Amino acid sequence: MGRVLLAMRCHGQNLSTFAIDDRRLVRPALLAFVGIAKAWSLTEAEQSAILGQPMSAVLAALNEDGVSELRPDTLERVSYVLGIYRALHTIFPNQQQADRWFSRPNTAVLFEGAPALALLCSGRAADLAAVRQYLEAQGLENTDDRA
Repeated sequence: MGRVLLAMRCHGQNLSTFAIDDRRLVRPALLAFVGIAKAWSLTEAEQSAILGQPMSAVLAALNEDGVSELRPDTLERVSYVLGIYRALHTIFPNQQQADRWFSRPNTAVLFEGAPALALLCSGRAADLAAVRQYLEAQGLENTDDRA
């Protein structure tokens, strides 16, 4: 089984990498996604598109610890979302501004004038990775400006 990079802390435990079938960490990762989805006011359809599978399957996995019900790339996708969330909150000191950024039109080449949410909901994990990489680069630029 592959490992997924996940920048997250849960109950004081650093969850930096984990196996996709590690039952101890699947639940905290999915709960973190659900919390972020709520903060971002994502619809069930948007959540499903981002995770690449119906939210009903994800919620069933949460309720029944049904790791086998999840697509193999689900936790990879969650890790991208966590990275996006972290990067937004690094770039924008205001929580509301950070949580609303992805729903506003964006002139960056990656987004072609559309909101980042359109790219996040494309259904492709590679697009989630691209948004995360873009934001992490923006965060590094902002950090360099402050130094």
